Amino acid sequence: MIADLLNDAAAAAAATSAATAAAAASDLHADFAQQHPLQIAVCLRKLISSQDFVAVEFGGRQIVSQVLDVDSRNARFVFDAGSVAADNRALPAAQRLVFRSLPGSIRTEFATAAAEPVVFEGRLAFEAPFPALLYYVQRREFFRVQTPLLEPYRATGRYEDGEAFKVELQDLSLGGVALRTADARFGALEAGCVLRNVAVQLGDYGILKLDLEIVAPRHSFSASGECRFIMGCKFVALPRTAERMLQRVITQLETRRQALAPRE
Repeated sequence: MIADLLNDAAAAAAATSAATAAAAASDLHADFAQQHPLQIAVCLRKLISSQDFVAVEFGGRQIVSQVLDVDSRNARFVFDAGSVAADNRALPAAQRLVFRSLPGSIRTEFATAAAEPVVFEGRLAFEAPFPALLYYVQRREFFRVQTPLLEPYRATGRYEDGEAFKVELQDLSLGGVALRTADARFGALEAGCVLRNVAVQLGDYGILKLDLEIVAPRHSFSASGECRFIMGCKFVALPRTAERMLQRVITQLETRRQALAPRE
């Protein structure tokens, strides 16, 4: 009996830790979080019924998928494989998967533990456990695309005291950008800070001068132990001309990624 109590306590602690990690990884308010397995199952089934697409991010990779089946009794769900064979081979080794909804759908975001390959209705799919937390927000979400690694896009500007900064873009959407840097001063900026007149350099597409508000500051460590700061930013009052330019850039980047992706 004592052993059972200890196991129950350990399981509860693990669940609390997972929920805390999931909450820290999202920029969404806790009011939007679903934690009960039955609530999570309902949200996942809504993704099926509406045939919404989700981006699944893991280890620097991303696939576009759909939820195919939900097993509420065992707290597991099945999602479709991606279109790129190399990504499908790499996915089972990932210890953490981040799911984000794509444009036109209700914003849904959650993280799960590792998934395993399965066969669903005769084709490759993956099965993963329910997340500890699932964020479900009834508003439109923007599709985010990874920016080039070999010739990275950059953003330059100045702090309030006039000192210049220069950072790289990690990803891009019509709603904002994620900025990446090892600069500790930039990484110390807090949520709510507005960077004025930032020059967002988009390679051959040109430069946009925009105001950026930091909404989701976080950090990670590289394999060598180097601390990297990732600052999720939203655009402040995006002009219509800038929106049209961003739409072209995002479309071209995604088209290029799909064209270069190896097919089975």
